[in-house]
Amino acid sequence: MSLFGTKEKEEIKNLKEKIENLKKDLENSVITENKLSSIIKEQEEEIQKLKKSPFDKQFEKITLEFDRVKQENFILKEEKNNLEKELLESKNLLLQVKKELEDLKKSGGEKIFGEPKYKVLIKDLYSARKHDEFKKICENLGVVYVDELENFDFDKLVEEGHSKIKIMNAKDLYLQFKNNEYSHEVKEYIAYGHKVSKLFFRYRSFVAYLKEHKIEYISQLENFDFNQLKEEGFSEAQIKKLKEKLDEYNNLRRI
Repeated sequence: MSLFGTKEKEEIKNLKEKIENLKKDLENSVITENKLSSIIKEQEEEIQKLKKSPFDKQFEKITLEFDRVKQENFILKEEKNNLEKELLESKNLLLQVKKELEDLKKSGGEKIFGEPKYKVLIKDLYSARKHDEFKKICENLGVVYVDELENFDFDKLVEEGHSKIKIMNAKDLYLQFKNNEYSHEVKEYIAYGHKVSKLFFRYRSFVAYLKEHKIEYISQLENFDFNQLKEEGFSEAQIKKLKEKLDEYNNLRRI
């Protein structure tokens, strides 16, 4: 089966689903905001009527409720702004991926990757849920990398009572890997490492900085000067965590 544009098509599908979900969330947010605005208006009118008796318990009660609703409305506005921002980013990313797919089609084939730089982990190749049993077996045996399956006795696992279908599926996938028959995503990873957005997904400001500087893959951080981040407002502690994260990744995966 051809893998032409497989990654891009899957990414486009996921982005479209995400955009639809964001639109629904945003729509619900607007509806709730309108309801809160109506409540605030009514309470403002009620407060004006009760202002003549500032020590009245009713006045105190409605004032507290008014403050609560205003705070809730403020939080909702913040959430709505975040949703609008995320929706815009997703739409821009969708356009970018669509362009990549068009460029791929115009080039007449898949992207040509460089020399392998990263080792494939068992959990990377066998990421599908149907391989959970085999991943657990490898984990128990201390097998971490796909290369370690070179002399692996798959048949012995069947003799020990493991599912023949699951083990043979795992063996077939390994043989395909040995013959360089693997997905676009795996090819991309072997040559460039994961995308920085995947490794540093908890550090959005850093990912945004890298994006501005056209840094997309981990391999592009090979000679990255983390000290320059100080000028961008990153603290020493933040920079230390980022460097440790990268070192941990490279120690585990770099060839």
